[in-house]
Amino acid sequence: MNEAMRAYLDAPMDRRGTHCEKWDYLGRYFGRDDLIAMWVADMDFPTVPQVTEALVERAKHPVYGYTDNGEADRGAEADWLLRRHGLAVDTDWILYSPGVVDSIFFCVSAFTAPGDGILVQPPVYGPFYQAVKLHGRRLVTSPLVNDPDGWRMDFDDLEAKFKSGVKMMLLCSPHNPVGRVWTREELQRLVDLANANGVKIVSDEIHADFALDGRGQVRLLSLEGAKEHVLLTSATKSFNLAGLRQSSVIAPDEGVRGAIEKQIELAHAGTPNIFGAVAQTAAYTHGDEWMDAVVEYVTENRDFAVDYMRSNLPQIICRPQEGTYLMWLDFNGLAGFQRPGPFPR
Repeated sequence: MNEAMRAYLDAPMDRRGTHCEKWDYLGRYFGRDDLIAMWVADMDFPTVPQVTEALVERAKHPVYGYTDNGEADRGAEADWLLRRHGLAVDTDWILYSPGVVDSIFFCVSAFTAPGDGILVQPPVYGPFYQAVKLHGRRLVTSPLVNDPDGWRMDFDDLEAKFKSGVKMMLLCSPHNPVGRVWTREELQRLVDLANANGVKIVSDEIHADFALDGRGQVRLLSLEGAKEHVLLTSATKSFNLAGLRQSSVIAPDEGVRGAIEKQIELAHAGTPNIFGAVAQTAAYTHGDEWMDAVVEYVTENRDFAVDYMRSNLPQIICRPQEGTYLMWLDFNGLAGFQRPGPFPR
């Protein structure tokens, strides 16, 4: 990255006193405030400068009434997906919801009934489990296999679970927290298995812009036979906009899309946040250089952390993640280690 961008990202960023969950509410969750906050998956980098400029410009207009996403917003997102990921998306395929977790809940309601089996791959992001249990569905797990060469899907187990009557799979791609960026071959095999067994895949791809080491993220909808599955995404993780509450549901099939849209309407959740809409469009329009720099920065931080722990804390087992800005660490080698309880994020 150039020196100006590095200086911009290096600028000290004190988020205390900004209604920041990660920093302002440590005492509420952990009983003390003098901690380094590393428990919520948002970054402390300042966002794309043009995003701030767009928000300030919109805020100058003193009416903040009901809003909607226009064709320019959908076009900016489609352009980003094509430019950055090689995924061609018709703007008619895009629905908006407040967040990716909200979208998971809408999909569970749209495509399953109480008692239906929904498959997840532990260890995985906590709200996947909540989406299943809170809706009265049956949780089916197909744990990832932790081989010496890295985490992988257990396709034999997946096939057996699919054949047992699973209706839906919640896929995390890239995987949070183990950091795998699934290959095209892995994802195609998964889609083929799902199609053969009538399983709907809902793919949470909110971390997709963080495929490290030049891997490139294979988007679910780029695969053969994937048009009746669902891709969930958002600019909020990529550009540090989570507080603005904006995400997208991308569903090529009209019937699939209509079923999700009905659930969004039932929840009265289809009206976007006006600042979220402005910020997302600005990020997708102007964010390429910033995104490249942040991925480079995260990769440097990952390499430093892995080298440090392997040299100084060999009891903590770590593996360089392929994607996301999160690290999955195994502390079981530390004497007296007690596994923590579930965190809110």
